[in-house]
Amino acid sequence: MINILSNKGFNENELVAFSEKVGYELPDDYIEFLRKHNGGYVEDSVSTYYRHGEQKFILTSMFGLGSEDDLFTQFESFKNRIPNTCISIGRDAGGNLVCLNLSQFKYGYVYFWDHEEELNYEDGKITINDLYFIADSFKDFLNSIERYTINESDLEGYEVKEVWIDPDFLKELENKSDK
Repeated sequence: MINILSNKGFNENELVAFSEKVGYELPDDYIEFLRKHNGGYVEDSVSTYYRHGEQKFILTSMFGLGSEDDLFTQFESFKNRIPNTCISIGRDAGGNLVCLNLSQFKYGYVYFWDHEEELNYEDGKITINDLYFIADSFKDFLNSIERYTINESDLEGYEVKEVWIDPDFLKELENKSDK
């Protein structure tokens, strides 16, 4: 399960206003999460699968209301970039999004949006079929998340050939450690 460093100050009126703005009712399990955490930052590196269990991503934050990663701001930023039946509810370490589908078709399903593939679609033309399925519900999404651990097999084929540290940066580090 996921440990969230919750955002403060959930406001029921903001929830109603957001739901009205997007034009859809939010799923009960997601509303429960907002009331409890109002989004926040993931305490440890956690991951879950997408692309039918073929790939993982590292979740870093969940969006809330009236917070730094505000749902209103995210909605405006990604309008016409993700399907218009979805809202972005979280972000991974690479800036990709976790999206929640709000249309009747697959209502409450959670998807992964890969920003590297964004240029494959015209503005407003991306559909739910262009995203990667994660879970049938927000609750199932939360339950699928696990602590990320690096296995030796994850590192196969990679080796460090050289390490270089900028001399000015090294001086800065040394000065800070002297204090």
